[in-house]
Amino acid sequence: MRLGSFPKRECAMDKKLNNQQKSIPFIEKKGLEQFFLDVTEIEVEYENGLIYGDFGLANADDFELVKSINENGVIEPLVISEDHVLLSGHRRLAAALHLKLRKVPVRMFGVVYEDLKPAERLKLLQSFNQQREKTVGERIKEKLLTIDPAKAYKDLQVRKEKILRGDGVPEANVDMGRVKKRPRITTIRFLAAVKKAINDQKPYWPLTDRRIHYLLLNDPPLRHDKKPDSLYANDKGSYKALTHLLLRARLTGDIPMRAIEDSTRPVQLTEGFSSPEEFIAQETEDFLTGYTRNLMQGQPYHIEIMLEKNALRSVIEIVAMEYNIPITTARGFSSLGPRYDIFRRFKNSGKARLVVLMLTDFDPDGEEIAASFVRSLRDDFEIENIHAVKVALTGDDVRRYDLPSDMDAKVSSPNYAKFVMKHNSTKVVELDAAPVDLLQESLRKSIEAHLDIEEYNTQLDQAKQDSAIIEARRQLVFDMIGE
Repeated sequence: MRLGSFPKRECAMDKKLNNQQKSIPFIEKKGLEQFFLDVTEIEVEYENGLIYGDFGLANADDFELVKSINENGVIEPLVISEDHVLLSGHRRLAAALHLKLRKVPVRMFGVVYEDLKPAERLKLLQSFNQQREKTVGERIKEKLLTIDPAKAYKDLQVRKEKILRGDGVPEANVDMGRVKKRPRITTIRFLAAVKKAINDQKPYWPLTDRRIHYLLLNDPPLRHDKKPDSLYANDKGSYKALTHLLLRARLTGDIPMRAIEDSTRPVQLTEGFSSPEEFIAQETEDFLTGYTRNLMQGQPYHIEIMLEKNALRSVIEIVAMEYNIPITTARGFSSLGPRYDIFRRFKNSGKARLVVLMLTDFDPDGEEIAASFVRSLRDDFEIENIHAVKVALTGDDVRRYDLPSDMDAKVSSPNYAKFVMKHNSTKVVELDAAPVDLLQESLRKSIEAHLDIEEYNTQLDQAKQDSAIIEARRQLVFDMIGE
């Protein structure tokens, strides 16, 4: 039967109701008395939605209930409070309304719903809705009787992105050569300085080799313990010595593997699960834990963050997440896709001004990366009201914090002359060289300068209430499935 095709036989239904009144015996249960009541006099309260889902014919069980009531009427009476609030029979009432029944059988329970506290209301609704249903385990066992394990396994393999093919294991054809041992670490003080720099940045793990390089420039160690003239510097020789040390130190266990990453070489894991229970445990552990309230929804401007270096993403994300602001990693001159995504988010926000806060290198290309990024948003996507701010690194940052700079701007850069004219200097500093505190504090100040702080705090308070609602629903689901 197609949805919505039930015959609307009001006269037949009225006759059926009269037959029910005669045929259904009086049942006395805990003081409940049965009678018929007009559906318009029954109220469904908000608390019901905290426990039970909405009725819908797309749901197979609800569809079958409508068919049953259409054929047999409402056999089991609904339960209401003295002030006519529905306590039990929400699906039956919804089905009756769909079929346009005028009256349904009810029993009245001796309590005034309006007088109850919220917790008491939820408890009362739960007590009246503990009908015997099959457990998840029972339903799974029933379903297993209809499933061919061999076919299920075959179908599962088809759904995976990659399927192993071939008649056998291919023959090894790579010559690995003789066994070679890596040289042991002899630069003990250099290793100690590197370990300290990495451990001081533990909240921002994993780090990149380049980030560690700039951390060492804040207090340069000796690259060779017995060579006073081997002070670590911002040059290729020092950087090469560092990368070799980092490789050996991870293999020896002096530095944890997870402390360092190469974001330019991502790895896609395709591991499986040892059992269905392992998969279910992982899924349930993270159930309803990904919610984040949009703290910016009441703000006057739409704010976006653009970061040039992916190596610093973990540092900047901490601040971005505090305010629920999107962050785009440009990795140099950004491609068109990320700029289009910002355009789309801005348009969907419905706000009149786009604020873009940018963090790029202090060099000719870094300045142009910031300028070209917002210029494209203006020219390519026709966003007229853009407020662009370079948060870091600025010339003031370099001078105020005396950031390490052993490099000069590249004369070959097409932006060289503009940079030198603006800053009256050829010295450049990469974003990686900036202290974490400088980057985070500068970004926070820029964000809050564009915020309605009172509105932001209101959204924070509401986020706490949201968390309580989600946790309540999460616990109810676990109670229902017996986990």
